[in-house]
Amino acid sequence: MPLPRSTCPRPSARRDGVLAFVALGGALAVLFLLVDVELPVLVAAGALGLAVVGAVVRSAVRRRDEPYGPADRVTVGRSVLVALAAALLPVGLAPVLGQDADRPVDAWCWAVFAVALPAWLLDGVDGWVARRTGTATRAGARFDQEVDAALLIVLSLAAAARLGLPGAWWVLAIGALRYLFLLGQRVRPAWRRALPFSSYRRVVAGIQGGVLLGALVPLIPLPLAVTATVIALVLLLGSFGRDVLWLERAGRDLS
Repeated sequence: MPLPRSTCPRPSARRDGVLAFVALGGALAVLFLLVDVELPVLVAAGALGLAVVGAVVRSAVRRRDEPYGPADRVTVGRSVLVALAAALLPVGLAPVLGQDADRPVDAWCWAVFAVALPAWLLDGVDGWVARRTGTATRAGARFDQEVDAALLIVLSLAAAARLGLPGAWWVLAIGALRYLFLLGQRVRPAWRRALPFSSYRRVVAGIQGGVLLGALVPLIPLPLAVTATVIALVLLLGSFGRDVLWLERAGRDLS
């Protein structure tokens, strides 16, 4: 049974933001001690990780329409894992883009997998906390989606690197589709309408992270990873296409 709102202690977005930066800073310090790469790569890694946490914390602190709650604290914590996974990208992509190797080494794939897996598994925890404490908000749901989208773009870049850039362009499309949809909302006002709840959309979205994580595992044969990511993209395109058709029909009905 959800707890009454009055009995739920309200966390501080600023305090959680500071803790997130401290946690990421510690993790980055360990990363810099463990990896042997050039200084520009380390700088890029640190900047990318800090940019992810900075964007998430900024969104939490600047919220004004609905209160910052316990579930948002989970989301901020999850963003630290996403940021650390993002910080690992330059380490693995540098040799690939520099043509020093065909694909990143297995150790890097395992490192990204180990960091991103708990971030993906924790996706349902913030929603459960919101329902359990009676603090679910639309702002919190959007906040969670922002972190989900960041995780997908990180995983799609990492998986594409393992499958072979630039040939694995379709994997990048998995992470880019949500951002393309947001760009489409600027062009098509009808797309800004709130979508109805869809179990299909939720299941397909959850599949994407699982497939991309699987594609990162060195034990998974590359042909199997390629097939799985292609199927995942087809499902995602179908989900987005289904939503776009609904939005276009709803827009025509009201015009």
